[in-house]
Amino acid sequence: MAYIFAMSDIHGCLEALNENLQLIDLNDLQNKLILCGDFIDYGKKSCETIHHVRQLTKQYPDQVIALRGNHEQMFLDFLSCSKKDVWNFEWLSADRDFDTVRSFISDDLFKRISAIAIMSKDAFAAFMKIAELFKQYIQENHCELIQWLKALPYYYEMETQIFVHAGIDEEAEEYWMHGTSPEYFTSKYPATFGTFYKDIIAGHISTSSLKKKRDFHDVFWDGKSHYFLDGSTAETGMLPLLRYDTKTKEYHHNKNGRFQKILVF
Repeated sequence: MAYIFAMSDIHGCLEALNENLQLIDLNDLQNKLILCGDFIDYGKKSCETIHHVRQLTKQYPDQVIALRGNHEQMFLDFLSCSKKDVWNFEWLSADRDFDTVRSFISDDLFKRISAIAIMSKDAFAAFMKIAELFKQYIQENHCELIQWLKALPYYYEMETQIFVHAGIDEEAEEYWMHGTSPEYFTSKYPATFGTFYKDIIAGHISTSSLKKKRDFHDVFWDGKSHYFLDGSTAETGMLPLLRYDTKTKEYHHNKNGRFQKILVF
Protein backbone atom coordinates (compact mmCIF):
# COMPACT_ATOMS: atom_id res chain seq x y z
CA MET A 1 0.00 0.00 0.00
CA ALA A 2 1.50 3.35 -1.05
CA TYR A 3 0.92 6.63 0.72
CA ILE A 4 1.52 10.20 -0.35
CA PHE A 5 2.24 12.51 2.59
CA ALA A 6 2.23 16.31 2.51
CA MET A 7 3.19 19.15 4.86
CA SER A 8 3.55 22.89 4.40
CA ASP A 9 4.59 26.06 6.25
CA ILE A 10 7.05 24.50 8.69
CA HIS A 11 8.54 27.97 9.33
CA GLY A 12 11.64 26.98 11.25
CA CYS A 13 9.85 24.58 13.60
CA LEU A 14 12.25 21.66 13.29
CA GLU A 15 10.85 19.73 16.26
CA ALA A 16 7.36 19.68 14.75
CA LEU A 17 8.78 18.46 11.43
CA ASN A 18 10.72 15.67 13.11
CA GLU A 19 7.65 14.56 15.06
CA ASN A 20 5.72 14.15 11.83
CA LEU A 21 8.61 12.38 10.11
CA GLN A 22 8.30 9.64 12.74
CA LEU A 23 4.92 8.82 11.20
CA ILE A 24 6.26 8.49 7.65
CA ASP A 25 7.96 5.31 6.46
CA LEU A 26 10.36 6.43 3.75
CA ASN A 27 12.03 3.04 3.80
CA ASP A 28 8.97 1.90 1.86
CA LEU A 29 9.99 3.02 -1.61
CA GLN A 30 6.36 3.37 -2.67
CA ASN A 31 5.73 6.23 -0.24
CA LYS A 32 6.28 9.89 -1.10
CA LEU A 33 6.53 13.07 0.93
CA ILE A 34 5.74 16.45 -0.60
CA LEU A 35 6.87 19.53 1.34
CA CYS A 36 4.95 22.54 0.05
CA GLY A 37 7.30 25.36 0.95
CA ASP A 38 7.82 28.02 3.60
CA PHE A 39 10.52 26.19 5.52
CA ILE A 40 11.96 29.38 7.00
CA ASP A 41 11.00 32.48 9.04
CA TYR A 42 9.06 32.91 12.29
CA GLY A 43 10.47 29.85 14.09
CA LYS A 44 13.89 29.82 15.71
CA LYS A 45 15.45 27.04 13.60
CA SER A 46 15.07 28.23 10.01
CA CYS A 47 18.60 27.30 8.99
CA GLU A 48 18.50 23.86 10.61
CA THR A 49 15.06 23.18 9.14
CA ILE A 50 15.94 24.03 5.58
CA HIS A 51 19.21 22.10 5.73
CA HIS A 52 17.26 19.11 7.08
CA VAL A 53 14.73 19.35 4.26
CA ARG A 54 17.56 19.54 1.73
CA GLN A 55 19.17 16.47 3.26
CA LEU A 56 15.89 14.55 3.00
CA THR A 57 15.65 15.34 -0.71
CA LYS A 58 19.22 14.10 -1.17
CA GLN A 59 18.69 10.97 0.90
CA TYR A 60 15.36 10.11 -0.76
CA PRO A 61 15.60 11.76 -4.21
CA ASP A 62 12.70 9.80 -5.70
CA GLN A 63 10.45 10.10 -2.68
CA VAL A 64 10.88 13.52 -1.03
CA ILE A 65 9.97 16.61 -3.05
CA ALA A 66 10.47 20.12 -1.70
CA LEU A 67 8.63 23.05 -3.28
CA ARG A 68 9.24 26.77 -3.24
CA GLY A 69 7.18 28.97 -0.94
CA ASN A 70 6.87 32.73 -0.80
CA HIS A 71 9.26 32.88 2.17
CA GLU A 72 11.97 31.07 0.23
CA GLN A 73 11.36 33.45 -2.65
CA MET A 74 11.54 36.50 -0.36
CA PHE A 75 14.77 35.19 1.14
CA LEU A 76 16.31 34.76 -2.32
CA ASP A 77 15.10 38.22 -3.36
CA PHE A 78 16.72 39.68 -0.25
CA LEU A 79 20.02 37.91 -0.92
CA SER A 80 20.14 39.17 -4.51
CA CYS A 81 18.93 42.76 -4.07
CA SER A 82 21.33 45.67 -4.41
CA LYS A 83 22.94 47.46 -1.47
CA LYS A 84 20.65 50.46 -1.92
CA ASP A 85 17.44 48.47 -2.34
CA VAL A 86 14.89 49.20 0.40
CA TRP A 87 14.08 45.46 0.43
CA ASN A 88 17.18 45.04 2.64
CA PHE A 89 15.43 47.04 5.35
CA GLU A 90 11.98 45.55 4.80
CA TRP A 91 13.07 41.93 4.92
CA LEU A 92 15.20 42.36 8.03
CA SER A 93 12.61 44.44 9.84
CA ALA A 94 10.12 41.60 9.37
CA ASP A 95 12.50 39.13 11.04
CA ARG A 96 11.22 39.20 14.60
CA ASP A 97 14.12 39.37 17.07
CA PHE A 98 16.41 38.40 14.17
CA ASP A 99 15.38 34.76 14.72
CA THR A 100 15.88 33.80 11.09
CA VAL A 101 19.16 35.67 10.77
CA ARG A 102 20.49 34.23 14.02
CA SER A 103 19.86 30.65 12.87
CA PHE A 104 22.15 31.16 9.85
CA ILE A 105 25.13 32.96 11.38
CA SER A 106 27.81 32.52 14.03
CA ASP A 107 27.40 33.77 17.59
CA ASP A 108 30.20 36.29 17.05
CA LEU A 109 28.52 37.82 14.03
CA PHE A 110 25.18 37.92 15.82
CA LYS A 111 26.77 39.87 18.68
CA ARG A 112 28.22 42.31 16.16
CA ILE A 113 24.88 42.70 14.41
CA SER A 114 23.07 43.20 17.71
CA ALA A 115 25.52 45.92 18.70
CA ILE A 116 24.95 47.74 15.40
CA ALA A 117 21.18 47.57 15.88
CA ILE A 118 21.34 48.84 19.46
CA MET A 119 23.95 51.58 19.08
CA SER A 120 22.92 53.09 15.77
CA LYS A 121 20.79 56.24 15.86
CA ASP A 122 19.70 55.63 12.26
CA ALA A 123 17.62 52.42 12.08
CA PHE A 124 17.54 52.39 8.28
CA ALA A 125 21.31 52.74 7.96
CA ALA A 126 21.85 50.10 10.63
CA PHE A 127 19.61 47.60 8.87
CA MET A 128 21.37 48.22 5.55
CA LYS A 129 24.73 47.52 7.20
CA ILE A 130 23.40 44.41 8.88
CA ALA A 131 21.98 43.22 5.56
CA GLU A 132 25.39 43.37 3.91
CA LEU A 133 27.09 41.50 6.77
CA PHE A 134 24.41 38.82 6.73
CA LYS A 135 24.45 38.35 2.96
CA GLN A 136 28.24 38.12 2.92
CA TYR A 137 28.14 35.41 5.60
CA ILE A 138 25.43 33.45 3.75
CA GLN A 139 27.36 33.54 0.48
CA GLU A 140 30.51 32.31 2.21
CA ASN A 141 28.96 29.64 4.42
CA HIS A 142 25.72 28.47 2.82
CA CYS A 143 26.42 28.72 -0.91
CA GLU A 144 25.27 25.16 -1.72
CA LEU A 145 22.05 25.70 0.19
CA ILE A 146 21.33 28.89 -1.77
CA GLN A 147 21.88 27.10 -5.08
CA TRP A 148 19.48 24.39 -3.91
CA LEU A 149 16.88 27.01 -3.00
CA LYS A 150 17.16 28.62 -6.42
CA ALA A 151 16.38 25.27 -8.05
CA LEU A 152 13.25 24.50 -6.01
CA PRO A 153 10.22 23.84 -8.26
CA TYR A 154 6.96 25.73 -7.94
CA TYR A 155 4.68 22.69 -8.06
CA TYR A 156 4.59 18.91 -8.19
CA GLU A 157 1.95 17.14 -10.25
CA MET A 158 0.73 13.59 -9.83
CA GLU A 159 -2.02 11.63 -11.50
CA THR A 160 -4.81 13.04 -9.35
CA GLN A 161 -3.15 15.87 -7.38
CA ILE A 162 -1.31 19.14 -7.79
CA PHE A 163 0.93 20.11 -4.87
CA VAL A 164 1.84 23.79 -4.64
CA HIS A 165 2.60 26.36 -1.99
CA ALA A 166 -0.20 28.88 -2.57
CA GLY A 167 -2.25 27.86 -5.58
CA ILE A 168 -2.67 27.84 -9.34
CA ASP A 169 -4.66 29.73 -11.94
CA GLU A 170 -7.67 27.45 -12.07
CA GLU A 171 -9.35 29.52 -14.75
CA ALA A 172 -6.68 28.23 -17.13
CA GLU A 173 -8.04 24.72 -16.46
CA GLU A 174 -5.78 22.01 -17.95
CA TYR A 175 -3.35 24.71 -19.09
CA TRP A 176 -2.79 25.90 -15.51
CA MET A 177 0.95 25.20 -15.56
CA HIS A 178 1.33 27.62 -18.46
CA GLY A 179 -1.18 30.18 -17.25
CA THR A 180 0.08 30.46 -13.67
CA SER A 181 2.79 33.01 -12.93
CA PRO A 182 5.64 32.26 -10.48
CA GLU A 183 4.19 34.81 -8.05
CA TYR A 184 0.82 33.08 -8.19
CA PHE A 185 2.34 29.70 -7.33
CA THR A 186 3.97 31.09 -4.20
CA SER A 187 1.66 33.92 -3.12
CA LYS A 188 -1.87 33.35 -4.44
CA TYR A 189 -4.52 35.03 -2.30
CA PRO A 190 -7.36 34.62 -1.50
CA ALA A 191 -7.97 30.89 -1.52
CA THR A 192 -10.06 29.27 -4.23
CA PHE A 193 -12.70 26.68 -3.38
CA GLY A 194 -14.81 24.30 -5.45
CA THR A 195 -14.28 21.57 -8.00
CA PHE A 196 -11.19 21.22 -10.16
CA TYR A 197 -10.19 18.29 -12.35
CA LYS A 198 -7.39 17.44 -9.91
CA ASP A 199 -7.12 17.87 -6.17
CA ILE A 200 -5.03 20.87 -5.14
CA ILE A 201 -2.95 20.57 -1.97
CA ALA A 202 -1.54 23.89 -0.77
CA GLY A 203 -0.38 25.84 2.26
CA HIS A 204 0.20 29.59 2.54
CA ILE A 205 -3.16 30.57 4.07
CA SER A 206 -3.79 29.57 7.67
CA THR A 207 -6.49 26.98 8.09
CA SER A 208 -7.84 28.90 11.09
CA SER A 209 -8.66 31.83 8.79
CA LEU A 210 -10.27 29.51 6.25
CA LYS A 211 -12.33 27.85 8.96
CA LYS A 212 -12.93 31.26 10.59
CA LYS A 213 -12.12 29.68 13.92
CA ARG A 214 -9.05 30.85 15.84
CA ASP A 215 -8.34 27.50 17.52
CA PHE A 216 -8.59 25.43 14.33
CA HIS A 217 -5.20 24.31 13.03
CA ASP A 218 -5.91 21.03 11.23
CA VAL A 219 -6.01 20.24 7.52
CA PHE A 220 -8.86 22.21 5.94
CA TRP A 221 -10.87 20.53 3.16
CA ASP A 222 -13.46 22.51 1.25
CA GLY A 223 -15.46 19.36 0.48
CA LYS A 224 -14.49 19.51 -3.19
CA SER A 225 -10.98 19.66 -4.63
CA HIS A 226 -8.96 21.79 -2.20
CA TYR A 227 -6.89 20.81 0.82
CA PHE A 228 -5.02 23.42 2.86
CA LEU A 229 -2.17 22.62 5.25
CA ASP A 230 -0.98 25.80 6.98
CA GLY A 231 -1.54 25.25 10.70
CA SER A 232 0.27 28.45 11.85
CA THR A 233 2.93 26.14 13.25
CA ALA A 234 5.27 28.82 14.63
CA GLU A 235 2.44 30.08 16.83
CA THR A 236 0.64 26.82 17.64
CA GLY A 237 3.35 24.15 17.50
CA MET A 238 0.93 22.14 15.35
CA LEU A 239 2.10 20.95 11.93
CA PRO A 240 -0.73 19.33 9.95
CA LEU A 241 0.22 16.13 8.13
CA LEU A 242 -1.89 14.98 5.20
CA ARG A 243 -1.86 11.35 4.03
CA TYR A 244 -3.36 10.07 0.79
CA ASP A 245 -3.97 6.35 0.36
CA THR A 246 -3.31 5.52 -3.30
CA LYS A 247 -5.31 2.31 -2.99
CA THR A 248 -8.49 3.54 -1.31
CA LYS A 249 -8.18 7.10 -2.74
CA GLU A 250 -8.93 8.50 0.71
CA TYR A 251 -7.31 11.40 2.56
CA HIS A 252 -6.43 11.27 6.24
CA HIS A 253 -4.79 13.71 8.64
CA ASN A 254 -2.69 13.22 11.72
CA LYS A 255 -4.56 13.72 14.96
CA ASN A 256 -2.59 13.12 18.15
CA GLY A 257 -0.31 10.63 16.42
CA ARG A 258 -3.09 8.72 14.67
CA PHE A 259 -4.48 9.14 11.18
CA GLN A 260 -8.16 9.93 10.83
CA LYS A 261 -10.27 10.36 7.74
CA ILE A 262 -10.71 14.01 6.80
CA LEU A 263 -14.19 15.42 7.14
CA VAL A 264 -15.71 18.51 5.56
CA PHE A 265 -15.23 21.43 7.96
